[in-house]
Amino acid sequence: MSGGRQRGFPWLAVLGSLALVVVLVVGVAVVLVLDRDDDAPGDERDGGTSAEAARERLLGDGRTVLPTTASAQEAVPGFDYTAPVDGAAIDEDLVIPARYDAEAEDLWKGDPGRIEVYADQGLTRHVPFDILPDLTASDDDPRLALKPLRVRSTHIVREGGQVGAKPTWTLADVGTYWSLNPRVYVVQYLEPDGAQRARPLVTEVHFASETPAPEQVTASVTGQGDALVEWSPVAGATEYAVVVQRRTGDTLNGSVQVVGRTTKTSWSSEEVRQCHGSTCDQNEVLKLTTGDASLMASTPELVSDDVEVQLGVVAVVDRQPSVLAPVDLAGLEALPVRSDDGWDAGADVDNDGLAGLPSRFLFVSVDGSTRATGAYVERGEVRRQGRLWLVPVRGRGTRLSHVVRIPADAVGNIDADVRAFNTRAQRAYPKAGLGQTKVVIDVNHPKRPAPELPAPDLPVFGSNELSRFIAGQLVAGSTSIDLSRFEGKPGLPGFQDALDEAILQNPYALATFDEFSFDGSVLYVDPAFDAAELRVRQRSIADAAERIAKDETRPGMSVSDKVAAINRYLVDQADYDHVALAAAEKARARDKETPKRFQYAWTVDGILLDRSGVCMSYSFAFQAIAKEAGIESVIVTGDLANGGRHAWNKVKDGRSWRSVDVTWNDPGGPWRSGDGTRYLMIRDGQFTGNALRSEDDAWMADAYLRQYATR
Repeated sequence: MSGGRQRGFPWLAVLGSLALVVVLVVGVAVVLVLDRDDDAPGDERDGGTSAEAARERLLGDGRTVLPTTASAQEAVPGFDYTAPVDGAAIDEDLVIPARYDAEAEDLWKGDPGRIEVYADQGLTRHVPFDILPDLTASDDDPRLALKPLRVRSTHIVREGGQVGAKPTWTLADVGTYWSLNPRVYVVQYLEPDGAQRARPLVTEVHFASETPAPEQVTASVTGQGDALVEWSPVAGATEYAVVVQRRTGDTLNGSVQVVGRTTKTSWSSEEVRQCHGSTCDQNEVLKLTTGDASLMASTPELVSDDVEVQLGVVAVVDRQPSVLAPVDLAGLEALPVRSDDGWDAGADVDNDGLAGLPSRFLFVSVDGSTRATGAYVERGEVRRQGRLWLVPVRGRGTRLSHVVRIPADAVGNIDADVRAFNTRAQRAYPKAGLGQTKVVIDVNHPKRPAPELPAPDLPVFGSNELSRFIAGQLVAGSTSIDLSRFEGKPGLPGFQDALDEAILQNPYALATFDEFSFDGSVLYVDPAFDAAELRVRQRSIADAAERIAKDETRPGMSVSDKVAAINRYLVDQADYDHVALAAAEKARARDKETPKRFQYAWTVDGILLDRSGVCMSYSFAFQAIAKEAGIESVIVTGDLANGGRHAWNKVKDGRSWRSVDVTWNDPGGPWRSGDGTRYLMIRDGQFTGNALRSEDDAWMADAYLRQYATR
């Protein structure tokens, strides 16, 4: 899922901003290289800087003092939260009262076990900073200063060029890492006196400045496998910069890259596609690892490092850029990069022609995995070269291709052989089909929130107060939801994080095809169903779920027995809708929406009532019945290594969570014991072979994801 980031109120993801002053030249991508041992004159880390000069600079810096007491205990399980801190300047120190010593041994991690700074509520993406004693503090009240690291124009190199080479274009001081991470989470592990805290204390800090950043930024995947970033316009903006911030190892070198510059309000990674001869790659700039599975298989001594990547957009007004408006990368882990070198290994095309080609197309994705998608051949691209047919085999949903040379003697009728291959490859396409929901920017919505609707007499799930409220209003059919009451409450997820969870965990919301807009305090909904149709559908769903739970389960059954009974019923009664999936894939390849006549296949009533749907409908149907049967269940979304986004379920049995994939338990036709229980009450690690998958972070608020790991 992807969606908007807005500066609505203190806990929202996008803040107003000034401190990233960038002047770019058309067609030039730049890398900002940061280093602790900066060689720029007057730099704070310069070995030649005198102690007195450093002290004067420290005394002149602005400061924001962070609280050290919790205003909400266990706001997120295992963590206490202070009140959020709003309005800190992007060049200010964050000051913490502390009688203990601390030093940033690792600029990314700070002082682990004492103080750390993260860019996300899930506490997974580090923000580089430095820790020094606060020289303005008295001996009786010592404090530590978390200092922002500055980004300077002297650190610029051309992409692939020499470090330190003076550019022929200008780039003014672009501010600090607070500019690039306008919302951070400071984690204190110690009390001010140095004693260990019972639970880590988290402070959410929002940095502010005058120039506004884009208020809504969304990321989605095009039909050709490119990342498409879109954002709302900023008044007076003359251009926008698309920026990638990355962490590779412990160095800051090359950690920021400007990958796009445009006057439009959208950017596609197609613009940075690179071709080398007859082969091309895509999305290389968004890679989440330094290696990949295919290279490591052939060169075992290679060691892959994970890379923390942050994508965002900067607006430029009168040559004064905003802070970074971050992009939610959830769901983009499977973006294709290049075809796998061993894609056609074992293919006997010399004897079998196109019939010998595999129907799966292997490719390397941005997370380093080797994944598969459906293969296909465009007849118009096939050409004869002497005694060979040159057949470019393409990967469905990508721009990647692999040219296969097939002897002409092994081909009977090239037209018929291409048609036969495409039919076979389409039939082998995996059971996936999870779509994406995003916040729509240019939608004509009402200007004021509608009155809050009464809570519906239907199941509503939310891991936190904000997600529960949004979910309840969606289930109630609200088209305008006022979220201002949550301003300043600690521990709440960002708007998009909460919205994603509300949509994916609540079958009765029927919001898979809704469109959303957000003005900073009000969520506007353009629903797929009007109020009357929504109520009729909800009642039919509730009646069916209650009836099935009553008929298929009984009091006293164990959780695992209830889950098995629900699984068997759905597998026996419903079938995977390949026609709907094919229609959606065809529409997606043209960057179109799924045709309305097939939308049932993604909602709960597809499987539950019409007995036909794709993975999302299976998961929604299982969720609705499980709730009626008294089973604690959640919907999980992620990506199949064998191709396609996917949805399944997890259920709680005692203190443990187990995975259930009804979609992959359904072989088509009546239930069969051998196939129908293969993916039933298993651990995450038991999804192997073709079922290998990775979870994304869209299905649950980030801070709560760790609770659902199977053990």
